[in-house]
Amino acid sequence: MALCGDDHQKLIMRINRIEGQIRGLKKMVEQDQDCMDVLKQVAAVKGAVRSLGMVILEDHIKGCVSTAIETHDHEDDLIGQVLDIFNKFSS
Repeated sequence: MALCGDDHQKLIMRINRIEGQIRGLKKMVEQDQDCMDVLKQVAAVKGAVRSLGMVILEDHIKGCVSTAIETHDHEDDLIGQVLDIFNKFSS
């Protein structure tokens, strides 16, 4: 199944920002930066990845899951998958 939603460029832009954050984090470690500064960057990266996941999850619910419910096409399977991934994001 392909990505739901039409704005893949927006997702690519988010991923590019995350890559930049990761490169910055690596540089901080290479330069032996302060632990607290590195941890703050780790938290920022975690938040950015979580936000990206939530955007993709929202598109999936609005697109694929909604269509499956309307057409009664494996809607129980998709709802179960969404609940499973939502639980992974919640922990």
